[in-house]
Amino acid sequence: MKQKSPNILLIMSDQHHAGLMSCAGDSIAETPNIDRLARQGVRFSNAYCTFPLCGPSRMSFMTCRHPHEICLWDNASQLNSDTPTFAHSFLSAGYDTILSGRMHFVGWDQRHGYAQRLISDVPQSAHLAAGWKLRDVLGDLVDTPGMSLAGLLKSGPGRTGYHAYDEAVTHTTVEWLRQRGLSRQEKPFLLTVGYVAPHCPFVAPPADFETYRRRIAYSDLPLPDEALHPANAVRRQKFGTDPAPPVDAQWRSRVAYYGLCTFLDRQVGAVLSALKQTELETNTIVIYCSDHGEMLGEHGMWWKSTFYDGASRVPLIVAWPDQITAGKLRPENVSLMDIGPTLIDLAGLDALPGASGRSFRSLLIGSDTRWEDTAFAEYAERGNATVCRMVRSGPWKYNYYHDMEPELFHLSDDPGETNNLSGQVPYHGLERHLNELVLRNWNPRNVSQYMKRRNQELALIGDWVNSTRPPEPDPLWFSERLENWVANAVTRPED
Repeated sequence: MKQKSPNILLIMSDQHHAGLMSCAGDSIAETPNIDRLARQGVRFSNAYCTFPLCGPSRMSFMTCRHPHEICLWDNASQLNSDTPTFAHSFLSAGYDTILSGRMHFVGWDQRHGYAQRLISDVPQSAHLAAGWKLRDVLGDLVDTPGMSLAGLLKSGPGRTGYHAYDEAVTHTTVEWLRQRGLSRQEKPFLLTVGYVAPHCPFVAPPADFETYRRRIAYSDLPLPDEALHPANAVRRQKFGTDPAPPVDAQWRSRVAYYGLCTFLDRQVGAVLSALKQTELETNTIVIYCSDHGEMLGEHGMWWKSTFYDGASRVPLIVAWPDQITAGKLRPENVSLMDIGPTLIDLAGLDALPGASGRSFRSLLIGSDTRWEDTAFAEYAERGNATVCRMVRSGPWKYNYYHDMEPELFHLSDDPGETNNLSGQVPYHGLERHLNELVLRNWNPRNVSQYMKRRNQELALIGDWVNSTRPPEPDPLWFSERLENWVANAVTRPED
């Protein structure tokens, strides 16, 4: 008898530090639902995003390709609709493909392989012309979701439209699962659920903020790194965190971030509970991951846009009852772009054309001594930032910077990434090898030239957007139903 095709429930958060979960060893964090999922499945302790920024990371995740292979290096760029995603693979194989919530698609195509979208994205992600719509969601906090000092200064307890948005995603997803369970459909599904939390602004629901107010002291705040690589030092200056923000703002931001992670955990728990109640759990593969991490003051840095593990390493948990060994921890280096090929492999589908990601199915069901223990990330941004690329190979992390000196860290001995071994004689051979890996099929000069031209293009487009404020071309991007959800949110922190 042919085995029934598994359902897929994929939950992705935004900006979740990989270490900020109880199951990852954080003694302060309260994440009982994510912890339970980890006990039921396999948790990867060294999973990496391919780009420590929302849009490029997510499009790489969906297409299972490196960002440079799809020419996406910023949040304003659109993924071409003729580039297939793993959602296309599942749709072609007869799956219902459903997206509920955030995925950061930009442009007219807000589905990219999903046949149905239950709830739209936040307006920030709709398209380049939607910037002013963000005030409808965040009100007085409209200047806080990006990488700016304002996001730290306005942190604390409160209620935002992002909270209402995530609750709307949960409500809609739970209702869909209940209806699906009642229908007793035989057709398998791929359901992707996207949350904004714990993305900034660092404003947590008051009860969640109070949970951590007395658990986190000023003395718990990370100390700034006085010997930052020049590329990271430039980012600190650009984002307004050099000199360091006021200590009270850092403390409030850290407390609120922990609170947001607990808020997120509740949303995840509600969805997993609905899956169990509808008796769909037994044949459903569940994945939890995030698009990138959060520096949270480590090395004096906040948000993302760096190769430090705080920003580039992500949580990744995979569970499948009776099919995957429960409660296992895998230390191998894997990538977000490996998730699609892995799900395709587990479901027995044809491989996704053009995918660079690799299936780690063998790591889920046993040990694989043949696994190539590497993961790559890259970064480029608008402005004059240095084009760079990282490879994690075994315990080593090598950061290549175009026109700047590289970095080399041994993460088993130096998990804080404070002892740069680059240039030391004993490691010359290793550095040459890692440098060759980084430069294979990636040309930093071409990327740098592209980004300079891209800056000019976006400046022109930005002038047009600010002058004309064109209407949103697709009501999916900010539906009336979603507006009703966020209308009652208090979009400012409490005193």
